[in-house]
Amino acid sequence: TTVSTSSPPPTTETALPTTEAISHCLQSNLITFENASTYSKISNGYHGLKWTNAYVLDTEIYPQWSESGFYSAVKSGTWVAFNMNGDRMTIAIDTPNKFSIKSFVVSSAWNDRVTLSMVSQRASTYYKEASFKIEKNRSTTIELNWLDINTITFYASIKNSQHGEVFVMDDLCLDSNTLSTSTSTSTSVETIDKCSLNEALYQTHCYYLDGVGGECRYGYSLGSETILSLIADSFIGLNYKTAISGNCCVITSEKYSNYGVNSVDQCNKQGPFTAVPSLNGGGCRNHTTEHPRQLTFCMSN
Repeated sequence: TTVSTSSPPPTTETALPTTEAISHCLQSNLITFENASTYSKISNGYHGLKWTNAYVLDTEIYPQWSESGFYSAVKSGTWVAFNMNGDRMTIAIDTPNKFSIKSFVVSSAWNDRVTLSMVSQRASTYYKEASFKIEKNRSTTIELNWLDINTITFYASIKNSQHGEVFVMDDLCLDSNTLSTSTSTSTSVETIDKCSLNEALYQTHCYYLDGVGGECRYGYSLGSETILSLIADSFIGLNYKTAISGNCCVITSEKYSNYGVNSVDQCNKQGPFTAVPSLNGGGCRNHTTEHPRQLTFCMSN
């Protein structure tokens, strides 16, 4: 499915199937998100841009999602970008630099009849906006051709719903003479081979989430809520260490559990994680009752 907009209206449009070819995109301007980061969150500086709530994952690692939009959106390679928890995703660049967004491929991750809305700014002033219908099992190629902008914000939703939707993006075509093509990334949290599978490295310790009711593996102990608050996003794209949780209030080294996962997100569901623990998430506040498979935050000793 391909839709085009040269002067996009603010009203919602429905994307219709078409065999129309998309505009040619120079290889240097095509962002395929292949190996975009050793960490699931795209770091500022990737392709010279600032990224907010933009994450990546390798679909090849998650065959259980083959019927989702994570697979239908794949255009090049196996990596895709997505917005965590259905929150807004923003791509920006510092002025006086600017970029032009030509096109991208997109699907809804989990549901049909989703509306993807985009609003752009030029020099901190409203420029253009557009909305299009996207589906789960087929991708849509959206051609915007918005020139010389500084910011674009994406938001997906279903009519009459109070929650945002997750969308999945590939083959983002940007075109600008002022756009840096540097792909360097930096972060203090990594998921590399210094730690075992489904563990995140922070400073000198490895951390994981598991549904084990407060019982960490040998050589590990409970991590603190302070550290969890700092590195929670690093678990996006990872999985439970050994077992799916039965209670989403996270057991840490603190006396009470104040971090949890909202039940509408990924509470007690098969990973990999698309949502992570947050303060008072899932109503977890001064929680003391422990479930045999309660979600547990562990760190290496």
